[in-house]
Amino acid sequence: MKQIEKLLVKTISGTNFENHVFLVGGYVRDQIIGKESKDIDLVVDLDNGGIKLANFLYKKGISSQPIIFKNFGTSQVRIRDYELEFVMTRSESYRAKDRKPEVQHASLEEDIKRRDFTINSLLKNIATGEIIDMTKLGKKDIQNKIIRTISDPAKVFTEDPLRMLRAIRFAVQLDFRIIENTWRAIIFNSKKINNISTERIRDEFNLILLSPDPLRGIQLLMNSKLIDQFIPEISSMKNVQQNKYHDKDVFEHTLAVLKNTRADLELRLAALFHDIAKPNTRSVNETGVHFYNHEKVGAIMAHTILKRMKYSKETIALVSKLIHYHLAFKSFGKNLKNLKNKHLRKFLFKVRKDSDLLLELMHADNLAHASAHSMPEQIPKIKKKLAELEKEITEKKLPVSGKDVIFHFGIEPGKKVGNILKKATDIWLENPTWDKEKILNFISRGGKMNDSKTREKVHDAVVKAIHAGEDVLKAVRNITKEIITTSKAEELSTKEKVETLTKEALQGAKDGYTKAKPPTEEFLKKASKTINETIKENAPKVAHFAQEIYQGIVSGTKDFLAEKKQHKTDSEKDKKETE
Repeated sequence: MKQIEKLLVKTISGTNFENHVFLVGGYVRDQIIGKESKDIDLVVDLDNGGIKLANFLYKKGISSQPIIFKNFGTSQVRIRDYELEFVMTRSESYRAKDRKPEVQHASLEEDIKRRDFTINSLLKNIATGEIIDMTKLGKKDIQNKIIRTISDPAKVFTEDPLRMLRAIRFAVQLDFRIIENTWRAIIFNSKKINNISTERIRDEFNLILLSPDPLRGIQLLMNSKLIDQFIPEISSMKNVQQNKYHDKDVFEHTLAVLKNTRADLELRLAALFHDIAKPNTRSVNETGVHFYNHEKVGAIMAHTILKRMKYSKETIALVSKLIHYHLAFKSFGKNLKNLKNKHLRKFLFKVRKDSDLLLELMHADNLAHASAHSMPEQIPKIKKKLAELEKEITEKKLPVSGKDVIFHFGIEPGKKVGNILKKATDIWLENPTWDKEKILNFISRGGKMNDSKTREKVHDAVVKAIHAGEDVLKAVRNITKEIITTSKAEELSTKEKVETLTKEALQGAKDGYTKAKPPTEEFLKKASKTINETIKENAPKVAHFAQEIYQGIVSGTKDFLAEKKQHKTDSEKDKKETE
């Protein structure tokens, strides 16, 4: 910025602007503190001086074409990488509840009097480098780290109530304290913040959250009653006692979580609202205090609050997601007992690119619990496990689509398709090597995998025969013979066991035959006959159960055909309901 100052000094030297252009406000304050600033405002004590200077610099080829706000005597330009605002020295007068002042040219002294705080009242003559302290308090208050209004605080906050939020923002950004009479005026006038647009309140609130001390910022907003005017839900967390896992009430715990986070807006919003639903979900029984589903209710509440505060859709969606899943690993404890890869895959699949942010929130939350339950090592351990699986899950895509579901089950588009896709996702996350056919066939079987492997063997034999262009029924005959001859006597010792084997064989044949397009019923009848004949020919050790075997085959076939008929009926019913 020093180069910009030198450029301005050189450009206005010998012109009417020399000794009439002053740096003012935050930039001068930060220079004294020794802090870098890009908040560059210049005041020109000439009538309409701000606009005139901007046009002058543009004509000289120094700046971008100015953006002019004629009613306020203000203009904005860009010089290299810096945004500069020029304004004429002015006085302002406000109508009740009208935040747009009437302005007119005034002296430097009058211009300073209209400003908010003494720490922002210093001027620097860019031609001479002299710093001018017209209030005689600016330098002193910066040195003593004090925030006070330039004039009567009630008048300052009535003219522009947003200044109350600015006072708190400066306090937490600069680690200053608000002087007593200024603080009392903020409390007394807190309701006037309702005269300010939601967007302006939101922007100041964000700066407070992103400050080096957001915890103190929320405390000041709470103690001043300002928070009650735009996010009253936060106050409801105060004095809500928790269970044995905590040593703080909900509000104090929330502040501790907030303190544990880095300066990321969505992360800090999620930290602030992660337990917002606890006052509404608190219950007590013989086992203690509980907050059932507070993460789900909290996600809904946060969505409502952020929408009311006019945050972007992207911010609302992300913060709601972080809150919804912030307990995903809590039940596995510090030693991650019973945590399996399928749980990690589900986590990655659900949160995808937001996993790092969510893990940060989880860790900040864990550390804010009572020391015996803080689990400082839990999230670092999970991060290591996730690192091994992340490439596997992020590089793959669910092999089943809605169209696949519609074709496989013969159903119409609708809610049922979505439900089946959800099942398919869960199955795939547990079995990431499975392909489309295996997932859909597993769902067709009611999600059951038989330990005898009969279905799988018949299925594989049929698929292999189809792909090789061989006789499918012959393949069924051979695999059935193999199953019988390798079975133990006790596995075929009763009618029920024979029926089970038959049903499994038929289901396996049906699953494998899905890839072929001829009528399934015709194939099943032939397969049933083939299985029947094969059993009679190759199972002498169960000959005395021939009748039972036959009945098992018939029963299995009938059950399957009846199931298929019922499936068709259900599909037609679903279609009528959707219509």
